Amino acid sequence: MAFVMLASLSIPAFAEEAQPSATRGQVVSAILAAAQAYHPDIHKEDIIKGYEDGKLKEDQAVQMVEALVMVSRAFPELPTPVGNDLRMGSFPEGFTDTPAWAKADIDKLTAAGVLVGNSDGTLGGSEPITLDELHTIIARIWALKGTNLKDDFFEVINKEWLNTSTIPDGDMMGGVFSDLSRENDDKLKSILQGLVGKTFKEGTKEQKLADYYTAALDSKSRNQAGSKPIANYLAEINKATSLQELIQADNDLEKATSLSTLFNFMISADAKDSSTNVLYYTGMNLGLDKNSYVTNDENAKQLYIAFMTKLLVLSGEKEQFAKEQASKIYEMEKSLAAVSLDPQEQGDVTKYYNPYTIQQFAALYPNVDIKNSLKEANLPQVDKVIVIDEKQAKKYAEYLKGDQLELLKSYSKVWLLQHTAFKLTDDFRKAVKDFTAGLYGITGERTDEDSAIDSTKAYLNDYMGQMYAERYFSKEAKQDVEHMVKQFIAIYKERIKAIDWMSEVTKQKAIKKLETMQVKIGYPDQWKDQLSKVSIKTYDQGGSLFTNAIAIQKAKADAMKAQLGKPVDKSEWEMNVYEVNAYYNPLNNEIVFPAGILQAPFYDIHAKKEANLRAIGMVIAHEISHAFDNNGSAYDENGNANNWWTDEDQQKFMEKCQAVIDFYNDIEIVPGATNSGLLTLSENVADLGGMAASLQVVSGMAQPDYKVYFESYANVWKSTMTREIAAYLSANDVHSANKIRVNRTVVNFPEFYTTYGIHSGDGMYVAPEQRVSIW
Repeated sequence: MAFVMLASLSIPAFAEEAQPSATRGQVVSAILAAAQAYHPDIHKEDIIKGYEDGKLKEDQAVQMVEALVMVSRAFPELPTPVGNDLRMGSFPEGFTDTPAWAKADIDKLTAAGVLVGNSDGTLGGSEPITLDELHTIIARIWALKGTNLKDDFFEVINKEWLNTSTIPDGDMMGGVFSDLSRENDDKLKSILQGLVGKTFKEGTKEQKLADYYTAALDSKSRNQAGSKPIANYLAEINKATSLQELIQADNDLEKATSLSTLFNFMISADAKDSSTNVLYYTGMNLGLDKNSYVTNDENAKQLYIAFMTKLLVLSGEKEQFAKEQASKIYEMEKSLAAVSLDPQEQGDVTKYYNPYTIQQFAALYPNVDIKNSLKEANLPQVDKVIVIDEKQAKKYAEYLKGDQLELLKSYSKVWLLQHTAFKLTDDFRKAVKDFTAGLYGITGERTDEDSAIDSTKAYLNDYMGQMYAERYFSKEAKQDVEHMVKQFIAIYKERIKAIDWMSEVTKQKAIKKLETMQVKIGYPDQWKDQLSKVSIKTYDQGGSLFTNAIAIQKAKADAMKAQLGKPVDKSEWEMNVYEVNAYYNPLNNEIVFPAGILQAPFYDIHAKKEANLRAIGMVIAHEISHAFDNNGSAYDENGNANNWWTDEDQQKFMEKCQAVIDFYNDIEIVPGATNSGLLTLSENVADLGGMAASLQVVSGMAQPDYKVYFESYANVWKSTMTREIAAYLSANDVHSANKIRVNRTVVNFPEFYTTYGIHSGDGMYVAPEQRVSIW
């Protein structure tokens, strides 16, 4: 839920020792304990039958197929997977190595979606099984049954919703956040449709919104234009006979459109001096995530090559040449991905903060006139460039030696096409949709109207946000939430003062950070207009979706470039007002809650104060916690990357972070994908801190209702998605999977155990000495 832009402490990954194979006796004991709540009358002899000689041989190592048959006997009736279980389950067609005596039981478990085989179609049933592997299968059954919250709290609380859940056409997921986002889209749609057809003064936000949306809906005119909007840029790339000419073509493209296909920069606050804007080199475009490249995901590779091939063919290339070039681009991007930062490293200030003088940066690419390119991009006074991904930047230099011209030309064309596809014909759009659908398991398509709204949101986001706030979020609500945030900051001060592992010196600096924390609620205090001089026109007026989008894009880029070397405007927002989200920005030491999330079930101005504190309270406390997670903790009260910890306190903090890594690591999300405790550390720290602080508020109420608190928390995180998206997020998202955010967080608090009577032997039970906490 939180957005943390930059980060700090580097926590080492932990190594897990291999588990020994389980014995028959260990397996039957584990299964009996796991099945007791579902079949109270079950006995040992119901599960383990023994060999022909009648001996049980409980000390003997057990084969996987034997253990699975015992599991099947312990759970004789399994529900037919529907909804989320059907979406998330594993359903191989059948295993080629299943012995006849086990076939009925294995078939039953297979139909329930709880078995995963090998790529060659075998189960591997003759192999040994560990207790961890056994518990993973049992956990899948607990989730499928969803009847005992002591074993799987998330599933039981949300089971009815999960069983009936659907994913809207063209979307990747469904759930509270997704539903609220769609509701907000409906509100934005209502605003736009209320503007279309009316006459507004030229240059007003109403006129620009109405005409942009009208142009975005005009697929007939867009299709008639074909690829003409980018024809000149493609021609310039094609004409290049040297690297220098290709760089100049890219310079001309950037000058006209603010798009660059060969070098990517951004202007943002200097992490070591957050009051000043500096230039960052952000690296190269990659069409897939790093994990897909380095794991040699064949499905992703073929989909991506086919996608690039289609784009090149649509732009006029011959299919055979297009396919050959697409394959070469894939290999180039793969080589760049191999050395690039891992997702969890992208926020580590020791990794991404690599300042170069302009002379040093230019020396990275001796065959490119970097200074001239920056000058032509209207950035003539650059004296420092912060290289975010240094290894990738150096690897890219190998392709800029002058002997890879055709490859770079094709790469440049592909990324021009990717950047502009949705502003061109339906054929280009279909290529993008087919690629993403195949990659992420998406079915159906969003409507043209949905696409028009998405485009209007993307390009006229400030105007949309202003009108959304005016209609759907009041000044009174803004003040009310601001007051609640102050309450939670005060609670956090109390909690920090009471910490037993931190010295007074470090505590005072943490408290200072809280006292200077900036709070932004609902919408900006002042609306700024970067687009005042931008003219937006419909096709009938001589405009187009492409020209409108490019004019907006260029105006925003020019405004950003003008900030280079200037003081940072810390009043600016990094998230749209209508977003269902919130974030902490360490460079500003600020927490931000857009109006989009400040609605039921999170907040309602008409609800009782206690209800709002309980609901939005977790979100508020979560964001405050980000100031003290492994990322935010490296920045001081002024937003500068500056170590304010004593060495001893920092060591203790890192040890606690390691415990959190271990606690959330290697938990199955879907068969074949597990949670990474390292990748998700910052969000897990914030979830733990958020729950600790919000529970303190609930405990202080006249009649604390912990049941409502915990079940509301589980309800908020109910979600469903495709297996492909779940697997993708497991390797790329800094948030734990929603179910893990619930089940693995609540078990660290004694109130959860007393509320539901959780005891040793229950699936949700964690021994007190194994529970984790930081704040």
